[in-house]
Formats: sequence, structure tokens, C-alpha cells
Amino acid sequence: MRKWVSVLWPSFIMSAVATAIVFLFLNPDQLALSGGPALTTLGYYSVTFLFLWATTAITTLISYFFLRLPESFNLD
Repeated sequence: MRKWVSVLWPSFIMSAVATAIVFLFLNPDQLALSGGPALTTLGYYSVTFLFLWATTAITTLISYFFLRLPESFNLD
């Protein structure tokens, strides 16, 4: 459980920050008008947040993997 909390919590925080930064420069209403998918404003926020959370969780999990001690791999 500790492993998942140490991976998902930082990625949640960073994806919230990244979502705020993305939507400082992009207007969801303009995305729909310019040929983007027909989502509501909340839909754009949700999809973007979940995508960024997944990508930051993957990168955090990779970092967690590389931080493990070599002894944890060789159980001989």
C-alpha cells in the first residue's frame, strides 16, 4: 500500500498543477469550436487531468523502480 501511495499521491499533485497550467493557455470552449471532440468544459478538464495523472503516475512508478536497492532484485 505504501508503494502505491508514494506513486499516486505525487502524480496526483503534479497532474493537478499541470492541468491548471494547460488550461491557463487553452480555453476548452475554443477547443470544441476548433474541431476538437464534442465534450463539455468539465469533460475537457476531466480527460486532461486523467491523462496527465496516468502519465505522471507511470513516470513516478519508473522512478520508484529505479530507486530500489540492487539487493531486492537478487534474492539468492
